[in-house]
Amino acid sequence: MIQPTTSQQSSRLLLSVLAILVITLTASCGRSLPTAVAPAHDRARPVAGGRGGTDIEGEVVVMLMAGADPSAIAADHQATLLEYESDELSASFLPAVGQTPLDLQTALSSDPRVASAEPNFWLENAETRQQSFAFDDGSGTPEAFAEQPAADALHLGQAHDIADGSGITVAILDSGIDRRHPLLRNAYAGGIDLVDGDDDPSDVRDGLNHDGDAFIDEGFGHGTHVAGIIHLVAPGAKLLAVRVLDSDGRGSLFDIATGVRWAVAHGAKVVNLSLGSLRTSDALSDALSEAEELGVIVIASAGNWGAETPVEFPAKSSHVAAVAAVDAQAAPAGFSSFGNNVALSAPGVGVRSTFPGGGYRLWSGTSMAAPFVAGTCALLAELHPDWNLTQMTDRLGYTASPVLGGDSDFGAGVVDAGAALARERRRPTVGDPVTEEIRPR
Repeated sequence: MIQPTTSQQSSRLLLSVLAILVITLTASCGRSLPTAVAPAHDRARPVAGGRGGTDIEGEVVVMLMAGADPSAIAADHQATLLEYESDELSASFLPAVGQTPLDLQTALSSDPRVASAEPNFWLENAETRQQSFAFDDGSGTPEAFAEQPAADALHLGQAHDIADGSGITVAILDSGIDRRHPLLRNAYAGGIDLVDGDDDPSDVRDGLNHDGDAFIDEGFGHGTHVAGIIHLVAPGAKLLAVRVLDSDGRGSLFDIATGVRWAVAHGAKVVNLSLGSLRTSDALSDALSEAEELGVIVIASAGNWGAETPVEFPAKSSHVAAVAAVDAQAAPAGFSSFGNNVALSAPGVGVRSTFPGGGYRLWSGTSMAAPFVAGTCALLAELHPDWNLTQMTDRLGYTASPVLGGDSDFGAGVVDAGAALARERRRPTVGDPVTEEIRPR
């Protein structure tokens, strides 16, 4: 990779300082369950500071070979079967008394009925990990939401003259959704709660400090905020809510891998993953690979480390498009992760979006940048429902606006929905000539 110049490094340092100030100010202020999932059980509480990849109470996640019986496998290894998703051949096990998780993982890995075995662990949205929280500036109105600088930067008005995402379903794997929010209730198309084990994916507080840090319910509203951004970009798209993160912003590997497969099975064309971990996973990689093979577009946030390393997963997966954050003027966000795994950038600084209870709040992070790209993919999918991830990123990269300073570490550029859709046929109106579509390179 080309190393940044001294000037670029100085600019990035300045942006990092500004971003820290933004984050500090921000912080101050119906479907049935998948087959045979066991009831939700208590998870281990990691100690303070043990965030982003902490093992979950010694659980082992496995992908099963076709025809395998998880109950028989559990009995043969003296393990406890905790959860099982029969349609997707995934399960989680707890070691027997006196058996270590590594012992169980090793034994399961050598079992011919098991395709893969690995520890279950926590993934988390980048904002709760880096403690960037939603902020109410007192100016949250529908008009301020619709007319915010990020909307102008993406030229959404021009894009909506051509497509609005009608006929496309976007799945949001996050902390849930306020399905009664005035802006979202008509777009909500159902969902599932894999955290509590029911069919109500509401974005709710629980008043508990699950992760052992100094905050309670710091992830509350994250999914609703992400959903609002997607709706801003693709107001005609349907929103499928898959609750995989708790109100502290954490979700288990098992739930997230199951959630990806559930979303694909229930008609999602686009999946937004504003979450990540410093650890990789075979089970989640398999789910993402299967989604890509079926033509589903998966978008992931790059992370808020403010550096090229560490690189988060699933953002670094080849089966997703990773999104970094810039501000509305296309300057790199100092908190954003960057590097050659990043496909595109999008606004992620002070983004105004929906929040539970019918209101609006500002939030900064790459979690806010990813749904701008996911929404733009929904616009393109309305016109090209058969396009795959490569075709989508080719079009978005070809029509992207440059990042201020020409920083190639932030992908092909800043997504521009208006430019991406301008290469399509315009919606026919009376007396309005129809332009010919130009295919992407």
